[in-house]
Amino acid sequence: MYSFLLYAASVSPSPVPGAPVGDAAQNIGPGFVGFVATAAVVIVTIFLIRDMTRRIRKVRYRGEAEARQQELVDKGKEIQPDEPGDTPAR
Repeated sequence: MYSFLLYAASVSPSPVPGAPVGDAAQNIGPGFVGFVATAAVVIVTIFLIRDMTRRIRKVRYRGEAEARQQELVDKGKEIQPDEPGDTPAR
Protein backbone atom coordinates (compact mmCIF):
# COMPACT_ATOMS: atom_id res chain seq x y z
CA MET A 1 0.00 0.00 0.00
CA TYR A 2 2.68 2.48 1.05
CA SER A 3 4.98 1.52 -1.80
CA PHE A 4 2.16 2.26 -4.23
CA LEU A 5 1.69 5.73 -2.73
CA LEU A 6 5.42 6.44 -2.96
CA TYR A 7 5.47 5.24 -6.55
CA ALA A 8 2.40 7.31 -7.45
CA ALA A 9 3.93 10.41 -5.86
CA SER A 10 7.20 9.95 -7.73
CA VAL A 11 5.67 9.52 -11.19
CA SER A 12 2.93 12.14 -10.91
CA PRO A 13 3.31 15.19 -13.14
CA SER A 14 5.30 17.86 -11.32
CA PRO A 15 3.33 21.05 -12.04
CA VAL A 16 -0.23 21.05 -10.76
CA PRO A 17 -2.62 22.40 -13.39
CA GLY A 18 -3.53 25.97 -12.57
CA ALA A 19 -0.66 26.43 -10.09
CA PRO A 20 1.42 29.59 -10.52
CA VAL A 21 4.87 29.16 -12.00
CA GLY A 22 7.96 31.38 -11.79
CA ASP A 23 7.74 34.79 -10.07
CA ALA A 24 4.08 34.31 -9.17
CA ALA A 25 4.98 31.16 -7.23
CA GLN A 26 7.40 33.15 -5.04
CA ASN A 27 4.65 35.59 -4.00
CA ILE A 28 2.56 32.83 -2.42
CA GLY A 29 3.02 32.51 1.33
CA PRO A 30 2.45 34.29 4.58
CA GLY A 31 5.17 36.88 4.03
CA PHE A 32 6.48 39.23 6.67
CA VAL A 33 3.18 39.41 8.57
CA GLY A 34 3.15 35.63 8.95
CA PHE A 35 6.72 35.66 10.18
CA VAL A 36 5.93 38.34 12.78
CA ALA A 37 2.83 36.46 13.95
CA THR A 38 4.75 33.20 14.29
CA ALA A 39 7.62 34.91 16.12
CA ALA A 40 5.13 36.53 18.52
CA VAL A 41 3.51 33.17 19.28
CA VAL A 42 6.94 31.62 19.94
CA ILE A 43 8.03 34.47 22.24
CA VAL A 44 4.76 34.40 24.21
CA THR A 45 5.03 30.61 24.54
CA ILE A 46 8.59 30.87 25.88
CA PHE A 47 7.52 33.42 28.51
CA LEU A 48 4.51 31.32 29.52
CA ILE A 49 6.64 28.19 29.90
CA ARG A 50 9.20 30.07 32.02
CA ASP A 51 6.46 31.51 34.23
CA MET A 52 4.78 28.11 34.61
CA THR A 53 8.10 26.47 35.53
CA ARG A 54 8.80 29.16 38.13
CA ARG A 55 5.34 28.74 39.70
CA ILE A 56 5.59 24.94 39.79
CA ARG A 57 9.03 25.17 41.39
CA LYS A 58 7.71 27.62 44.01
CA VAL A 59 4.82 25.29 44.91
CA ARG A 60 7.17 22.29 45.13
CA TYR A 61 9.63 24.18 47.38
CA ARG A 62 6.79 25.40 49.58
CA GLY A 63 5.60 21.80 50.04
CA GLU A 64 9.10 20.61 50.86
CA ALA A 65 9.56 23.48 53.36
CA GLU A 66 6.26 22.68 55.07
CA ALA A 67 7.18 18.99 55.30
CA ARG A 68 10.59 19.90 56.75
CA GLN A 69 8.99 22.33 59.22
CA GLN A 70 6.52 19.65 60.36
CA GLU A 71 9.39 17.19 60.73
CA LEU A 72 11.29 19.67 62.92
CA VAL A 73 8.18 20.37 65.01
CA ASP A 74 7.63 16.65 65.56
CA LYS A 75 11.29 16.21 66.45
CA GLY A 76 11.09 19.17 68.83
CA LYS A 77 8.08 17.65 70.59
CA GLU A 78 10.09 14.51 71.18
CA ILE A 79 12.93 16.51 72.72
CA GLN A 80 10.98 19.13 74.67
CA PRO A 81 7.59 18.47 76.31
CA ASP A 82 4.54 20.57 75.38
CA GLU A 83 3.55 21.55 78.92
CA PRO A 84 5.51 21.91 82.14
CA GLY A 85 5.41 18.63 84.01
CA ASP A 86 5.26 16.49 80.88
CA THR A 87 8.09 14.12 80.25
CA PRO A 88 9.77 13.93 76.84
CA ALA A 89 8.60 11.10 74.63
CA ARG A 90 11.22 8.42 73.95
